[in-house]
Amino acid sequence: MDYNIKKLPKSEMEIKIKVPEDQIDNHMKKAADEISRDVDIKGFRPGHVPPHVLEKYVDKKYIAARAQELAIQRAYADVVIKENLQVVARPKVKIDKEKPLEFTATVAIMPEVTVKDYKSIKVKKEDVKVDDKDVEAVLDDMKKHGTTYKDVDRAAKKGDRVEVDFEGFDGDKPVENTKSANHPIIIGENSLIPGFEENLIGMKRGEKKEFDITFPENYVKADFQGKKLKFKVELKRVEEPETPEVTEELIEKLTGKKKSVEEFKKEIEENVKARKEQEAIQKRQSEYMEKLLKITETEIPEAMLEEESEFILQEMKEDIGKKGIEFEEFLKQAKTTEDDLRKKYKPEGERRIKIRLALQHLIKEEGIEATEEEKLQEKEKVKSFYPPDQHEKIEQDFKEGNLGITIANRIVLRKLFEKVLD
Repeated sequence: MDYNIKKLPKSEMEIKIKVPEDQIDNHMKKAADEISRDVDIKGFRPGHVPPHVLEKYVDKKYIAARAQELAIQRAYADVVIKENLQVVARPKVKIDKEKPLEFTATVAIMPEVTVKDYKSIKVKKEDVKVDDKDVEAVLDDMKKHGTTYKDVDRAAKKGDRVEVDFEGFDGDKPVENTKSANHPIIIGENSLIPGFEENLIGMKRGEKKEFDITFPENYVKADFQGKKLKFKVELKRVEEPETPEVTEELIEKLTGKKKSVEEFKKEIEENVKARKEQEAIQKRQSEYMEKLLKITETEIPEAMLEEESEFILQEMKEDIGKKGIEFEEFLKQAKTTEDDLRKKYKPEGERRIKIRLALQHLIKEEGIEATEEEKLQEKEKVKSFYPPDQHEKIEQDFKEGNLGITIANRIVLRKLFEKVLD
């Protein structure tokens, strides 16, 4: 088999291949066997019908087309393996000549990466401190969970829980999806449109009120962005909070653990410190990657960019779905299309790919690997987060699925950052 390889811009290869006639004959036999599995011909077993017999029952052009397809697949795969090409997408194939078969495959390959003097990158390490305010913030949040409410007959104020009936109007016309009855609101938590809750302060049970609200320009529903509506509101209930003190009893009630207040505060301090340390590590890693990005040179093939843009789009669909919004409705409200979004996120896709390639380059340069012992230890950590009845599935995924690869990637990335950020 004759072939010629030509390097193209943007990490693509052009492969021209000539397939010998004897190979086409072999593929004609394979195509006939494959097609004959679905054809019932007296005297022959399915999948074992010679081409010259099958041609009496199936159009010869159909058999030849399948044979050509098989020949292209095999010839292309042979060249890729022989030349050790790291392809990253399906090839685009063009038939140059039917007999003898000659075709051109244009394929994206793993880009070459150049990272200039990455060892000169420095990212400052910040000291992590935990003060009394951090501990008090956690205790305040804890007290919120233990807060109860009781009815009061007075004007509503910040911190009260109220129930209201409301509806929005554009002039005198009611606006769809702006009406609610006995809607619970804790004044000051800003769960509704900015300015709405402030208008409830000073109202008493049974009181009615009208006020104008202008929706934010970045409101989630495009039809409401920057729109000014009149809201008619009736306050149905006012409750004031009864916030408990942090005691051993409250600690046991909310955590299931019996310990003194001082012991609990110490535990909070340790947890907050651990969280802040992890956040500091992530911040340093992000800063490092941004600096790494600036000194990385590579040509990313279009196929990789398209694939990454599609991945980002799917992430977006999942996030929107979790919010209970249909994606088609989102596109309609945002006045956009999937193709527009793919184009919009292409620069972000390029950025992600470039960072991944740069990190892979550094891992190779530094000779960093994940040992079997490290992978097994990490797997046990993963299992510790799941109930025992899930452990067998995790073991299976580790041996045959993607978990082993995910764990190995996690380990080498961690070891890389430990080295470059030391």
